Amino acid sequence: MAWGSAYINNEEKAEENRTSAYTFLIVGGVGFIADVLFFLGVIDFKVSLTNKYMISGVMGVLFLLFIVMGIISMKNFKTFKRKARKENNLTTEIKKWCMENFRRDEIDGLLEISEQIEEIKYFRRFDHMKNAINNQFMNLDEGYLDRLVEEVYPEVFEEEKE
Repeated sequence: MAWGSAYINNEEKAEENRTSAYTFLIVGGVGFIADVLFFLGVIDFKVSLTNKYMISGVMGVLFLLFIVMGIISMKNFKTFKRKARKENNLTTEIKKWCMENFRRDEIDGLLEISEQIEEIKYFRRFDHMKNAINNQFMNLDEGYLDRLVEEVYPEVFEEEKE
């Protein structure tokens, strides 16, 4: 069991890549322009010609790498965005199935846990829900499944306490 697994859904990955792409592209673009202006003498620092070539060359390569990394991050953003749509549809379908099939009284009766302390109830219910979802929807990522059950659990077990 992977309690506390740090599953990051595709929507979060897409957002991380989008912000990284913009950051790399902006820093790389502005830096490259500043480097060209320095090389051309528009931005003037009192350095020797050899140092000017070396600084411009190294910084130019660095800023070009930033731009390339920004382009790669943008491509990853688009890939993760497509995956996120599919994952969100699956998540919606699984949550709908859970709301139709999980009832607090039925699960507690099946597991015979009415007299146990809350912490033990939680873990047994969690495992039951996880196994039922895994049997209905095959080959789900362990971290994804844990995160999904953590989201669904309060809707099934805590809403009736009000």
